[in-house]
Amino acid sequence: MSWFSKRPPQPTIPRSEALNMVPVRNSGVQATSTPDGLVRLAYPLAIKPWFGRLAEKVNLWDQRPMIKRLELDEMGSFVWDRIDGQRSVRRIAGEFAAHYGLQPREAELSVTAFIKTIGQRGLIGLR
Repeated sequence: MSWFSKRPPQPTIPRSEALNMVPVRNSGVQATSTPDGLVRLAYPLAIKPWFGRLAEKVNLWDQRPMIKRLELDEMGSFVWDRIDGQRSVRRIAGEFAAHYGLQPREAELSVTAFIKTIGQRGLIGLR
């Protein structure tokens, strides 16, 4: 029986190849600047079809897209401003390390973790 079988491992990208990828912003994301110089993002929230049908039946949703808002901190805003579809993750991490006085490896870990998080939310893609 396959009820308790392990899932096959997900393919992993080598570190050097991942650092050479170029993040690209999702065109559906609206970025605005706060008075403090931080970045506030607004993006449509993906609704699961079964949840949408249930919410309609109990009159909790009128089929308008739900907008999620996310305010980035200083470091997240720094990285977001450098995602332009031209710079690689490696280059962004280098600029991050130089600006904040970090070791290159520490900057790579921080930037890649942030990029992974906003990628999972659908705010960016990688090419």
